[in-house]
Amino acid sequence: MKIRKLLMISTTVAALTGASTVSADAASTYASIFGGASFLGQPHISGSSFTHYSTRYYMYSKQSVDTSFKTGFVVGGNYGIDWGNFRTELELAYRESTSGKHGVVKTSYELDLRHYPTTSGTISFNPYTTSKSTRTVPTAIRLSAYSLMANVWYDFHNFEASTGLTPYIGGGIGMAQVKIAGSIDNSRLFEKNDQVFAWQVGAGVSMPVWSGTSLFLDYRYFSADSAHLYIEPGYHGGDVNADFDSHNVLVGLRFAL
Repeated sequence: MKIRKLLMISTTVAALTGASTVSADAASTYASIFGGASFLGQPHISGSSFTHYSTRYYMYSKQSVDTSFKTGFVVGGNYGIDWGNFRTELELAYRESTSGKHGVVKTSYELDLRHYPTTSGTISFNPYTTSKSTRTVPTAIRLSAYSLMANVWYDFHNFEASTGLTPYIGGGIGMAQVKIAGSIDNSRLFEKNDQVFAWQVGAGVSMPVWSGTSLFLDYRYFSADSAHLYIEPGYHGGDVNADFDSHNVLVGLRFAL
């Protein structure tokens, strides 16, 4: 799956690079910097927290953490080519959000002792047991993501003459490195990374502020799904998946080069 996604990104970047050699005379280059607020959606932090097999018994548990996240931040920049109505660019950005002070941990357990040996050959208690628990625990989770994106934007220049503003829409695909850190129920989490496919869509408006420089404001929905992370053995050990889906409001400056 990752190989296919890497090929998609490579093809997109190659297409953008190839386009620059075709219409270089009609194109201009630019760079931009931006920052703003990032509102992280429910990250669906869940996974298997403890699994144990032996010739005598089998134990398995899985957990999920439901917690709200505070308003985070995003910063980044890009290098692009303006073709007239279309702009193509490569973007590097960093997003970070931290959780509230409390979260709900839901746990389910399975215990299978049907193969446990006894002197009498029988077991006096239920050999197969399942149970569930829900607890409110302290949380101090930090989710962050570096992203490298290939974007395409379409500028509506017909609005510029009458309003001085240029609306635009677009999006892009790329890769994100997602990291989880902090603690759950006072148990420290490993700062574990995973590289996953990412995509974004958005819309905004720009306006010239002085020669060769424009101010822009936009909204973007950014998604980096199913990052495969790890909870340290102090928290029962095991794998955990977390989605990094965020709503972003950005403001920035674009400079002609």
